[in-house]
Amino acid sequence: MSGVDGRTVPWRDRDVVTVCGTTLAGLALIVTAWFGAGGTVSTARQAAWLNLGVAGFAVCAGGLCLWLLRARRALGERRISLVALAPVDDDEDVLPAMRHHRGGPTDTTLALPLVRAEGMDRAHHPDCPLVAGKDVTPVGVGEGDPCGVCAA
Repeated sequence: MSGVDGRTVPWRDRDVVTVCGTTLAGLALIVTAWFGAGGTVSTARQAAWLNLGVAGFAVCAGGLCLWLLRARRALGERRISLVALAPVDDDEDVLPAMRHHRGGPTDTTLALPLVRAEGMDRAHHPDCPLVAGKDVTPVGVGEGDPCGVCAA
């Protein structure tokens, strides 16, 4: 592929050109205002140059804000495309525990086995790092406080 897909990068080429153009234009206005105000003694004339400098800052800030908002939108769309789950229409692709019966859907929750090592008061998931490598025994739901690390 020679081209870059717009969804794989946060900014397209025209976004980079736009931010560079607005930044350069804003900086040109600020530099012009700097030198213009530096060569003027009158406060009224310096205020006019100050207005030009503020406008230059607004152009720079506006371009950068639009650039960051474009990236935020692109990253949000990318996140949604990665996380979104499409519903499954075919019953053969559904886990047996999730198939519907005549009375309605079955309970799709699966009880995770909770464990506890000797001397521990809290219940942990089997893959919790606090019980890794220890001899554990099963714990019933409601027996002991849940672990704060594995959120049992």
